[in-house]
Amino acid sequence: MSTDGDTLGDFATAHGAVAHSRATSPPRDDPLSVLDEPDPIFTDESLLDPNVVPDEEKIVGRNEQIETVAHRLKPAINGASGKGTLILGKSGSGKTLVTKYVGREVVQRGHDADVDIGLVVIDCAQRRSETQTVIRLASQLNDPTKTNVTIPHSGISTGAYYDRLWTIINQLYDAIIIVLDEIDRLAPNEALQSNVTPEEADDSKLLMQLSRAGEEDDIDAGLTVIGISNDLKYGDRLDTRVTSSFAPDDLVFDAYDANQLRDILNRRADAFRDGVLSDDVLPLCAAFAAQEHGDARRAIDLLRLAGEVARDEGTEQVTEDHVRAANDDAEVTRLRDLIRGCPTQAKIAMAALAAMEHFTDRSYFKATEMYRVYRAFADAISADALGQKRITDQLREYETLKIVDMNRTSDGYREGTHLELSLLDDPSLILQSVGLDDRLSDIPINDAMQHRIQRAIES
Repeated sequence: MSTDGDTLGDFATAHGAVAHSRATSPPRDDPLSVLDEPDPIFTDESLLDPNVVPDEEKIVGRNEQIETVAHRLKPAINGASGKGTLILGKSGSGKTLVTKYVGREVVQRGHDADVDIGLVVIDCAQRRSETQTVIRLASQLNDPTKTNVTIPHSGISTGAYYDRLWTIINQLYDAIIIVLDEIDRLAPNEALQSNVTPEEADDSKLLMQLSRAGEEDDIDAGLTVIGISNDLKYGDRLDTRVTSSFAPDDLVFDAYDANQLRDILNRRADAFRDGVLSDDVLPLCAAFAAQEHGDARRAIDLLRLAGEVARDEGTEQVTEDHVRAANDDAEVTRLRDLIRGCPTQAKIAMAALAAMEHFTDRSYFKATEMYRVYRAFADAISADALGQKRITDQLREYETLKIVDMNRTSDGYREGTHLELSLLDDPSLILQSVGLDDRLSDIPINDAMQHRIQRAIES
């Protein structure tokens, strides 16, 4: 199989950073004239922003979950604490959308009853530590003109940040609703590596402090904590002391099916001008998203991107071809963005798996086989190699992101059980994305490396 170059950097250049190159209209004499012209495709593109909380009539198939979340948050309207909740489900199943929608309604009803309710939603994937999360909580809830409390970015202890958070809550609110989105991302590597016990993990420490704030008389306001995770088994790894004080009930969101996804898109179609969408656009967007575990966010993004492709091409209608082009772009961009934020060691391991699949007719590999190629890649760029357990632990985080699949299997009595790994994405896209990293772009994927990969698999 051709490598189109001798290194990963050459591979990325040869195959391009995106799958589809959008055609654009010829340049105009006045390039700023576009600012004065009406959008030929969209009337309100904000309706296609998955992060915008829509009105209830645009939320599909989630009445039962809305009612359950409302029950959990209702005590806040009276200034009381609600029961801790873990909301679990695949990405794009409406977990965050429903929680934000119900939270917004509860805050409004509290306002009508003269109860000050603070609602704060934290994306734990962006914070990645207990301290950073507490800083963000305090910053979002604070009004320094009323509290005279400052929240420095660094320089004080985690305990001092908690003290300032409690002061802010006591001065400004009767009740607080804290939503910790992707809570499992706070400290995934530490939790998966055996040198950190569950109670020492940042998510456990944060939940412990929040759930016991009322018990310790740190705050007078009611406090309700909701954790959101894509990992259906997330609660199983929490420290027992946390589950005792947090005492969460699990609420599971099922994935959307193709019909529900189509209904979701239909309710957002007024983002487009009348007659712009061809009849096959919404069903195709829904079908592509249904293949991605019923991800509504993916369906909405794909519809928006299809409209952008059509607009860039200067056409007057969004068609099936625009959806397919947008799907190609979205897949490469999604993977590139995910891999860009990966640790260097995880990138090397993913590149090893991708090269193994790229150069062979296999898609599943033993962890020992992957590790030999990983070591070869690390040696080639003079990177320190981690031990096999540590590198497989790093890869395990990317199971939930649907990049890597890991299964323990058996070859029978003689060999016993072993860990098998495979990629859930096109290996060439993985190699393209890793090749964009300046350091990893020097990994050789020439004939000599191909032979070395073959030997690593056969030995």
